[in-house]
Amino acid sequence: MVDRIRRRKLEPRARPPVTSFLDWGDVAGEPVVQICHPDWRGVRTVTYAFRAPVVECADLGVWGEELATLIREASPACVVIQGWPPGADGFARLLAGGGIRVKCVLHSSPAQHGGEPGEAAVADEVLGLAREGVLDGVGMVKAGVAEAFTRLGYPVTHVPNRAPVLPDAEPVDLGPGFHVGVFAEPFWRKNVTTQLLAVALLEGRAHVIRRPPNNYLQGLEMVEHGELPHAEFTALQGSVDLNLYVTLSECHPASPQESYLSGVPCLMSRTSSVFRDDPVLWELTTMAELDNPSAIARAAVTLLDARSEAVERARVWIGRADTEATERWAAFVDA
Repeated sequence: MVDRIRRRKLEPRARPPVTSFLDWGDVAGEPVVQICHPDWRGVRTVTYAFRAPVVECADLGVWGEELATLIREASPACVVIQGWPPGADGFARLLAGGGIRVKCVLHSSPAQHGGEPGEAAVADEVLGLAREGVLDGVGMVKAGVAEAFTRLGYPVTHVPNRAPVLPDAEPVDLGPGFHVGVFAEPFWRKNVTTQLLAVALLEGRAHVIRRPPNNYLQGLEMVEHGELPHAEFTALQGSVDLNLYVTLSECHPASPQESYLSGVPCLMSRTSSVFRDDPVLWELTTMAELDNPSAIARAAVTLLDARSEAVERARVWIGRADTEATERWAAFVDA
């Protein structure tokens, strides 16, 4: 079956699935097999953090039938679709029709559902399949959302991300100066341009994935790195002096946690539950005024002044939160 997948003529966006395991016999009878999209970097990172076998597939509409056959033969106890790759609807129906329990974890927020029609359509489709009984359960990464959907009659539970796993990587020599990472895609809810203006106030050199199309940023020293393999990205993120992740909407972001695990402070927005139950850490690492470059710069200076304490407290928090996420994951997949 795998050979048949490999021989099939590929369309440009229909590359074959990639697995975290060598052979389908390795996952026979496993409690969980996960599915994720290879190009959705954040979702992919947190999928691997759950340490269950992973199948990366960019188009389940093309590969779903073959994958469903392989999964039914391996007979895991449950399949969890992380995010909702193209074609996931039909794929979930194939698995459920073959007697495989299927669940989905959604990595979006109601703010995204209101601002991005595609995200709204995904949420509607997933919740509809859950109500229909095709999906055995739905996990929401965003804290505080599951309760509302449960009140509306959907089988939804809160499933926070586990702590990200950092690959071994050598630090990057960025040269002299003050280096600030703003490693998010420059679209509306990531608030990249506002944060770059804050870097200008901090008199730093900005490091970005992609340069925003704002001509007025030409006076800011900026290094564009493009999309990097995960090991190279985490090495870069851990080599700057400060990371900014002051975004407009988040669920349970992995990048700030990766930053602290690398020993680099990261200023975040108060849009997720990350660090919330440690009042000292919350005050140091997060801010509420998200569209004000001067406010971001001031909060960044305060964080840098308490860098050692912030990193130490963050690492303790991440370990504690990871334990809770592990327990919630086990309850979710076993339910």
